[in-house]
Amino acid sequence: MIVFHLFRVKVLPLKQMTLFERKGSPSQILRETILSFPSFEFRKGKVWQIGNVTQIDEHGIYFRVGRTSKSTLEIYRDGNFVDQQFDAAPYTHVLLDMQLELCAIARKSRLSPKPKGIAGQLNRVLNQSTKAKEFGARFEIVEINDPHDFLIHIRSAYSITKFWITFSLPNIFDTDDFIKPMQRLLKETSGESGKTELKGDSLNPENLEALTRSAASAGNDAGAVLQPERDRKRVWKFLRGNPVTITQEELSNQEEMLGLLGQMRQIYEQIRGMLGKKDDQ
Repeated sequence: MIVFHLFRVKVLPLKQMTLFERKGSPSQILRETILSFPSFEFRKGKVWQIGNVTQIDEHGIYFRVGRTSKSTLEIYRDGNFVDQQFDAAPYTHVLLDMQLELCAIARKSRLSPKPKGIAGQLNRVLNQSTKAKEFGARFEIVEINDPHDFLIHIRSAYSITKFWITFSLPNIFDTDDFIKPMQRLLKETSGESGKTELKGDSLNPENLEALTRSAASAGNDAGAVLQPERDRKRVWKFLRGNPVTITQEELSNQEEMLGLLGQMRQIYEQIRGMLGKKDDQ
């Protein structure tokens, strides 16, 4: 059984630049970077790298990311105990939709206790690549949280008196009319991230749901102070802490990879509210 966590892979210009150095769409930059099989030595003799790149459909690719190193195995041979060196290369599976900048990373405890740790190393591999320098691009990989439980609290609350949302630089697939001015301000001030807080006696839950979906789909966070029922005390609720996961029996052929890509895309669209509200099911 393979458990995947869903992440956003954001492609952004370098901090000191407003445009990419070499022209290219984010999906093109992702494609060329992955196909260059980048690697990064984070410690002497320990290298993180990408391999086994396979095109799945027009926008989807499969690859593996792992860590190579030299290991020593103590063995007994011909009446003697000896040390034998061998190459160790634990790896995990990654599925990427280059157009949506959406990826699924499989858990692998030999690489990191949490998939976020693997995502962090993959992020370093991409940012240290020659393609990143060639395009003048930088990458950010952030985990996507499932808004299901948070939205249930928002919809059923007697009143919501405070709501906050974090936001990052624009991405055309995530922009909501409420978020656009904040993202534009962030871009024009050369910022990287921001936070907006709303207060009132009873905030509109429908608009807060739209903001929540924008935050979740972009890998950002949200929180609220709400009163669950008229005679109950106010409580804090948060979007974070509920990562989106997909369970797959195996991933040994293109058909299974296509199926996983389809699940990734459907879940992402449901989070954004494009295919109806998953949370009502």
